[in-house]
Amino acid sequence: MVLKIVLMVVMFAMAAPSCSKDNGAPVANKKTAADETGTAVDSEAKLCKEEYLGQKPMIIAYLTEYTSASSLDASCVTHINYAHGRFANPKTGDGGIVIAAPDLLKKVVALKQQKPTLKVLLMIGGWGEHADGFSMMARDAAKRTAFCKSVKDHIDNYGLDGVDIDWEYPNGGPSTNGKSADDPKNFNLVLKELRETIGDTKIISYASSSSAKYAEWKGAMKYLDYVNVMTYDMGKPPYHNSTLFHSKLTRDISCEESIELHRKAGVPLSRQNLGVPFYGHGTSPYDADVKYVTMASIFAAKEGSAYYGKNIRKWDDVAKVPYLVDGDGNMLLGYDDAESVGYKGKYVKDKNLCGAMFWEFRHDDAQGTLRKALCKAIYGKESTK
Repeated sequence: MVLKIVLMVVMFAMAAPSCSKDNGAPVANKKTAADETGTAVDSEAKLCKEEYLGQKPMIIAYLTEYTSASSLDASCVTHINYAHGRFANPKTGDGGIVIAAPDLLKKVVALKQQKPTLKVLLMIGGWGEHADGFSMMARDAAKRTAFCKSVKDHIDNYGLDGVDIDWEYPNGGPSTNGKSADDPKNFNLVLKELRETIGDTKIISYASSSSAKYAEWKGAMKYLDYVNVMTYDMGKPPYHNSTLFHSKLTRDISCEESIELHRKAGVPLSRQNLGVPFYGHGTSPYDADVKYVTMASIFAAKEGSAYYGKNIRKWDDVAKVPYLVDGDGNMLLGYDDAESVGYKGKYVKDKNLCGAMFWEFRHDDAQGTLRKALCKAIYGKESTK
């Protein structure tokens, strides 16, 4: 009888499921969930809590210090990234972050009184020398800590909802100040400490190259809540600035291809915002950069004007963007208008992206033609409410 009981106990023990142990306590086997990239979602990711991320789909306006305070309007946006914050000492990456036109930032934050769901972030960095300071800061532990503290101080002092990092780019871009092959790895160290410093009720986003290069995405996405993909500046005449789909007038890649590059690199579609330019690129007689706000005067050009006869609108039905040509059909200006912006907004919905962002607010006309078109395509009306 005793032998029979012993055998039963042994058999029960062999059949019982095993548990891994940590410090003597049983823990469940670590599970991972698959996102739409087909890769595992890191269960140890440190992100902003969903309830603090703001309204989705997102429509993010980049708004710079050059914007007139009288033009401020948040009816068609869910988030505003205020630019610019920059390094006090760009050559050394220390000294904290300085905000351009802080009084304007206060007025932007005050829009939350009218629209409590609005999120306002500080954008730090920019193109070329405006990214100076990042590399020197990121490689030095003491400077990383000082940077993160400076960001938190600004968030607390101005009542901000987070920070948008615009380092163009880790180990890339035109600036050579301190550029290092270790930049992507060091960038992730910055993101990790930044998350630890500002906590899980504030947003961390990143403005990414359309190429999806320059970041070590697996590590970065542990701390980045979403990525603003800069799907513009992808061509100049005789090519388009920002094609939604690839056509013969696409220089390299389209918006669709850029989003897919990011997805394959490890950025889920649900954490990507499509970049929409409120400007175009031209060649003579146009400036290299042409703001949408000037398009009405270009179309109204009369005989004797440099634009007369060189402002014929064409539509690329494959790329879903307009462009201007002269009488011989030569492309002189590639840009976006309400029609192309509407297609891009529809793409955001169809692909279930996190949302869209646009550069920049002051490039729209006084009627808000482009931001209204984007909002209507995504929300079905000219308001996010």
